[in-house]
Amino acid sequence: MRAHKHREYFFEDGNVILQVEDTLFKLHRSLLEKHSPVFRELFTIPQPEGSTEGRTDDDPIVLAGIQAINFTRFLWLLYPPALGFCKITTVEEWMSVVDQADRWQMDNLREHAVSQLRQLYIDPVRKILIWHRYNLPAHELVASYVDVISRPQPLSLGEAQDLGLPLFVKIAHARDVVHAKGACRCCVNLNPRMQQGFSAVRDRTVEEIVRTVIGIPFSSSAKS
Repeated sequence: MRAHKHREYFFEDGNVILQVEDTLFKLHRSLLEKHSPVFRELFTIPQPEGSTEGRTDDDPIVLAGIQAINFTRFLWLLYPPALGFCKITTVEEWMSVVDQADRWQMDNLREHAVSQLRQLYIDPVRKILIWHRYNLPAHELVASYVDVISRPQPLSLGEAQDLGLPLFVKIAHARDVVHAKGACRCCVNLNPRMQQGFSAVRDRTVEEIVRTVIGIPFSSSAKS
């Protein structure tokens, strides 16, 4: 299948042509080099005499292993439609930006994308998976683990498969401990007398169980 030009990111004054899947992008080499050491190295690889790679539509530099939609999202930030404007809004979109930032070794972009993920609501199980995938701080998952471990319904088969056996076993064990201490939500709901004034104690108990069983170090504030 013949590659087609991207309708937005094929600049007439661009000076390097890249192909991602079946899409051509004509971009500005200086901008890519400025922000990414990977692109800087890519563009300094010696080419055979007479090579046109990256300079014509018929001989683009092919970027393998990337989806065009994810590369496009990366370009949304590199080429904002207006100063201060960002069209990325969803968890999936910001995740693809983190992936691109890792691929092109753009630490500032990664930090920005992660900061945006922190501001979005993410289902607790999915947040645990995302934080593990990108090796983000474990202490930021305490609230998510508390929610999963103290909720009335057990993990679904799909959630267990996504989490993997080691983490699933830890969560299942923590749920058993929480239930044995009567600190899970179902236990509290069954005994209305426990609800009044119990919330803070329950939350502290569940957090201690989470940190102990999952293996998240106690912070100085948590210890006090």
